[in-house]
Amino acid sequence: MEGIALFPWQAQAWRQLEAYLRLARLSQALLITGPSGLGKGQLAQRFARTLLCQNQSACGQCSACRLLEAGNHPDYLTLIPETGKELTIESIRDLIEKLALKPHYGLRRVAVIHACERMNLAAANCFLKTLEEPALGTVIVALSALPSRLPATIRSRCQHVRLVAPPLAVSVPWLEHQGFAKEKAELALLQNGRAPLAARAWLHSDLPEKRCKFLESWIQLLAGQKDPVLFARDWSDEPLEHITFWLLTLVADLARLAMGLRDSLLNPDQNARLHALAKKLNLTRLLAFWQRLLEVREVLDSQLNQALLLESLLLASLKLKV
Repeated sequence: MEGIALFPWQAQAWRQLEAYLRLARLSQALLITGPSGLGKGQLAQRFARTLLCQNQSACGQCSACRLLEAGNHPDYLTLIPETGKELTIESIRDLIEKLALKPHYGLRRVAVIHACERMNLAAANCFLKTLEEPALGTVIVALSALPSRLPATIRSRCQHVRLVAPPLAVSVPWLEHQGFAKEKAELALLQNGRAPLAARAWLHSDLPEKRCKFLESWIQLLAGQKDPVLFARDWSDEPLEHITFWLLTLVADLARLAMGLRDSLLNPDQNARLHALAKKLNLTRLLAFWQRLLEVREVLDSQLNQALLLESLLLASLKLKV
C-alpha cells in the first residue's frame, strides 16, 4: 500500500510472512525482532494491512484498506509504550478486551505491540495467558529490539521473524539514493549498528556534529588539557546513552589499534588521531574501561544520577594512559 513499501533489507522477512499466509501456517502470535532502525514497525503495519485487506493483498482500494489509510480501522489495534516507561498490565488488559470483540470487517482483528520487551512482570504474565488461550480471529504482532528480555514462555509461543542489519553493499547505496555522500553514509551506518533508518535519522540530526565535539574534548581530557568535572558539566544535558555509545566505539577502536588490528574501525573519520592516541594508552586498562561502559549501558534506564555517572566515566578515562 502507498507509504508502506518494503525496504530492500526486509525482502527475506516479507517472503517468510507471505509463506505463512500462503501455506495457511500463520500463528496467532508473531514476534518480529531485530535492532532499532530496520523498520520493524513498518513491516508489521504492512503485514497487518495485508491481513485485514478484503483482497488479502493490501490493495488500497477496498473499504478495509481505505479505513486503514485513514487511520480508523476498528480491527487494527496498536500498543506503543511511552518513552522510557514500561508496558503495564492495565495496557495489556485493555488490548486483550478489545481483541475479544468480534471483528467489524472480515475475519480478523490485528494488534501490533511495539517494544514488547518493556512489559513488566504482571503485564508479561497477563500477555502469556492470552497466548495460551488466544481469541479466535486475532493475530498479535509483537515487536522487539531486545527479545532476550522477554520470558522464554512468551518467546516459545510465537512464530519468529528476524530482521538483520544489511551489509554495507546494500545500505550505503540506499543512503546515497537518499542524497547522502558515500563517506558520510558509511560513517552513519557504523555509528548506528549498520541500521539504515537509524543512520538516516542520525544524518538528519545534530548528533554528527556533537559526536565530533565530544571526541575533541575527550582527547583533550586524556592530554590533561580539560578538567573532568567541568567537562561533565558541559555535557550534562546530552543523554548519557549517546555519550556511552560514543565512548564504547572510541574504546573499541583504540583497543583494536593497540592490538595491531587496523581495519573495521567504527570511527574511520578519526583514523589518524586514534592511531596516535592508541600508542599512549594501556590495553588492559582500555579493556577494563570497556567493561565499565557496558555496565553503565545496562543501567541507563534506572533512576541513578546520570550526571555522577558521566563524571565517573570521565575520571576513569584519565587512568587509560600508559
